[in-house]
Amino acid sequence: MLWITGASGFTGRHLVRFLRQSGASVRIIGIDIDVSAAADLDAAHAIDLTNAEAVAALARRERPDWVIHLAGLMPPAAESEMWRVNVGGTVGLLLGLREGSRPLRIVSIGSAPSTPPLRPVRSPRPPRLAARPCTVIPNWRSRLRACGWGPNATSNPHRAYFQPRRSRTAARWITGSLVQQFLAAAEEVHVGNLHTARDFIDVRDAVRAYWLLVQRGESGRIYNVSSDIPVSVREMLDMLSRVSGHSPRIRIDPSRVRASDPVSVFGDSSRLREATHWVPTISLEQSLRDMLAQA
Repeated sequence: MLWITGASGFTGRHLVRFLRQSGASVRIIGIDIDVSAAADLDAAHAIDLTNAEAVAALARRERPDWVIHLAGLMPPAAESEMWRVNVGGTVGLLLGLREGSRPLRIVSIGSAPSTPPLRPVRSPRPPRLAARPCTVIPNWRSRLRACGWGPNATSNPHRAYFQPRRSRTAARWITGSLVQQFLAAAEEVHVGNLHTARDFIDVRDAVRAYWLLVQRGESGRIYNVSSDIPVSVREMLDMLSRVSGHSPRIRIDPSRVRASDPVSVFGDSSRLREATHWVPTISLEQSLRDMLAQA
C-alpha cells in the first residue's frame, strides 16, 4: 500500500496518473488537507499532517508499506504558515507513522533551494548541488528543517531551482510565465535575469524517479532528481520562439530581476542513476511543446 501526501497537488496528480498508466500493482491512498482535486485513488483522506494522532489513526486502518511525502507550502504563503506545514507536517507524519504502523519506507521530497552546493557559490565554476534535497527564498528554512527529520530522497521537482516542466504550470514559475506570455502572442515578453541558468526536469520524469526510489532507494540516503544540465532563460526563450513560431521582443523587467540569484545552479543525479538506472526521457523542448499544446 502506498500513501501519497499532497495527492491533490500538481505533482501528486501526476504521480497517481503515472502509477495507473504504468500498471503498478499497488493500492494508492491519497492524503491532503483537501482531497477534492485528487483523482483515481483507491481511497482519499482529508488530514492535516500536523495532527500526529490523526495520522496514527489512519495508519492503523490503512497500513502503508511506502509513503511518498509531497505535501508542503511554497510562497506566496506566509513564512509562519510554511514552518507550520512544511516542518510540522513532516514531524506529524513521522510521529503518526511511528505510533500507528509497521516499519515502512518513506520518500520525502524536498526542493533544490535548500541544497548546499558542493563548491562555494563564489567559485568561478557554476555551483553543482550536493546529493541533498530540499536556497534562498522564504520557504528554504522550513524545507531544510523538514528535510532533516527523515530519510529524504530527492530533488526537487517541483520547486525552486529544479523546476519540473509542466503541461499546465503556474505563472509564478519561469516556465509557466514564459509559456503564458507566448500563448498570449504578446509583442513583448517580460523577463528578469536572462543569463541565470537552472536545472529543469519534466514532472513526468520526476514522478517516475520517485516511484523507482520507493522500490530501490537505499534507506537514509539522499538523491537529486535532476537533468544535470543548466539551461538559461535566454536559451528557453529561443526554444519557445522555435516551437511556437512566435518571436516577440524581450523586455527586461526590473521587478523580476534578482541580483542575488546564482548564475548557474544544476544537480548531480549520479547517485539516483546508479541506484535505479533512471534517466530523464522528456527534453525541455518537448515539455515546452506539450505546455503550449495543452494550455
